[in-house]
Amino acid sequence: MENQKKSKERRNYEPDFKAEILKMLVSGKKVSEISDTFGIAENLLYRWKTLSTMKTKAKTNESEGGSKLVAENAKLRAEIERLKTDREILKKALGLLSSSD
Repeated sequence: MENQKKSKERRNYEPDFKAEILKMLVSGKKVSEISDTFGIAENLLYRWKTLSTMKTKAKTNESEGGSKLVAENAKLRAEIERLKTDREILKKALGLLSSSD
């Protein structure tokens, strides 16, 4: 007889289903309860939770970085306007000094 392995077919879960499970985890429901109820391995539930946390942190860091960029952009624009004003003043002063000779 041939020695054949029975391979388990990988189950795919819909994103909406995963989101509902994650809501249950966040609300304080025990992983073991969810695992037993839905027939999902506990380690998979922990992985989903970890990945969700990592995505949330990444989004938070992006938004914080974005607000820092906006603030820096505003600061640089103000500096540009100040330098333009200084340049215009220096041009007028140079014109007055050169014409008085």
